[in-house]
Amino acid sequence: MTGERIKKLRKEKGLTQEQLGKLLGVKKSAIAKYENNRVENLKKETIQKLSDIFNVPASYFLGIEENQPIITNSITIPLYNDISCGTGIFVDDNIDEYISLPESLLSLNKEYFCQYASGDSMIGENINPGDLIVFEKCSQIRNGEIGCFTIDDNVATCKKFYLDSTNQCIILQPANPDYNPLVINNDNQIGFRVIGKLSLVINKR
Repeated sequence: MTGERIKKLRKEKGLTQEQLGKLLGVKKSAIAKYENNRVENLKKETIQKLSDIFNVPASYFLGIEENQPIITNSITIPLYNDISCGTGIFVDDNIDEYISLPESLLSLNKEYFCQYASGDSMIGENINPGDLIVFEKCSQIRNGEIGCFTIDDNVATCKKFYLDSTNQCIILQPANPDYNPLVINNDNQIGFRVIGKLSLVINKR
């Protein structure tokens, strides 16, 4: 059960219910409800936070074991070639396969796609090589949001988006000091597109 898994991980990490509550931004009583399975469906934001805190896949809290197919109450989304969390790699238009994720993690009225992370430029945002990154399809994104962008025809990259109005350019900021930002200006903006914004990261164990 979900509650038993939360309790087990909390104790292994040496946290009290109050301490875990502070990390999640909820009261101690809420943690007690989680652990006693008195909350039927955890919010996807809570599941993602638990995943980050305990460094386990989000699916772990839904009773899904690795490589176990999801049969009911799921959303099927296309998986494309690995996305670059480095300097950029080519991605094909062809879909590699489809992946099913619990519908509790996503919104039924939105369209998604996913890719596996390749590279370490986003490790500061807990996006590591091999992690599954789920994006909501969109053509616009707000300052500070993490998104998926194409720079040339088939080159895709995952970065944090910033619009620099003063210098009239777009900055795609990595989350690793070893990498330089990618600057999109009049010289290279023709091939630039926003193709999605980050919805979910499922960390590889």
